[in-house]
Amino acid sequence: MGDVTQGLNPDSFRMSMEKRVYIETYGCQMNEHDSERMLRLLEGFHYTETKEANKADLILINTCSVREKPEHKVYSALGRFRKLKERKGMVIGVAGCVAQQEGERMLDRVPYLDLVIGTHAIPMLAELLERIEVSGQRVCETRFDRSGEYLKTSLPEKPLAKVKSYVTIMQGCDHFCSFCIVPYVRGGERSRPGREVLEEIRHLAEMGVKEVFLLGQNVNGYGKGLEGEVDFPRLLDQINEIEGIERIRFTTSHPADLSDALIQDFSELEKLCEHIHLPFQSGSDRILKAMHRGYTRESYLERIERLKEACPSIAITADVIVGFPGEEEEDFRETLGLMKKVQFDDLFLSILTEKRNPSRPTSESDRRGRKTGSTLHPPEDSEGDHP
Repeated sequence: MGDVTQGLNPDSFRMSMEKRVYIETYGCQMNEHDSERMLRLLEGFHYTETKEANKADLILINTCSVREKPEHKVYSALGRFRKLKERKGMVIGVAGCVAQQEGERMLDRVPYLDLVIGTHAIPMLAELLERIEVSGQRVCETRFDRSGEYLKTSLPEKPLAKVKSYVTIMQGCDHFCSFCIVPYVRGGERSRPGREVLEEIRHLAEMGVKEVFLLGQNVNGYGKGLEGEVDFPRLLDQINEIEGIERIRFTTSHPADLSDALIQDFSELEKLCEHIHLPFQSGSDRILKAMHRGYTRESYLERIERLKEACPSIAITADVIVGFPGEEEEDFRETLGLMKKVQFDDLFLSILTEKRNPSRPTSESDRRGRKTGSTLHPPEDSEGDHP
């Protein structure tokens, strides 16, 4: 796919006129950060942000398909914007996981929608808008980028009016839990080179940021596939040394990939906040196996014990699912027992609901990593994408 913003002259097409963009975001922290990335990119093409949709020349809805309610909100929002489109003729686009999942079907369903842009196509946003403005064509771009260019980000050019900033360090997941759509809308695990991550964080510190929140569907998998790169614990060590950064947070961790080195970081890195979000999903080994989680109740509890030994004051939060297909009363009681034993500081409770998943593999060979078309729909204030 390449870095499509290179070679694009902001003054070479009608985007050179000062315009306004309105972005509406649903879902997790990754989506919030993706919206920030789109805004930064558009600022280089003479767009400024507006908080009022009726004043916008471009409306972007950044979507979540892990949750059921935000997905419904997308079509509700598109309905609200229809009259604005008819009156003002602005460009309307949908980005994020629903865009990736639905693709061309969204253009068929919403005839006044101009742009569908998938999770790997954010760097192409300016090019796609140019195509729409010059040709008048409606555009859908949902191809996965195998080169990793989609993880590149534009750095802020002026001081930020905030002390916390999100930084994506990796994206995607290789675990293929049976309830989760993430691998199909975010792709497999891919990490950003450490030098890019550190450069961005140093730049953010110069812009006044004091706290960085590292993002990834499975941050514990950071570094996989990058020859000669550091792993996640070593990356944290290097961020800890950056002058100006005072606090480091991250989400989310898959329990199967939680290493002893990362656990040890909680006792050694003074800037690392004493909190971990470690979804367990079920306290029943039978259900964990059906979920394809890759760990047992006992191994999860062992990791919790080691975390508390390394950092007695650590706050532990988690996700848990009830109503998984085949769950019985005894499985539920084992989940309650685990909750009582750990004494979590906060829990995000979810009921699994059946939902048609157009991205689900249909061939028998493709079903090996996924046995159900169910999709998890957690409450809106949950941690987001679920490892």
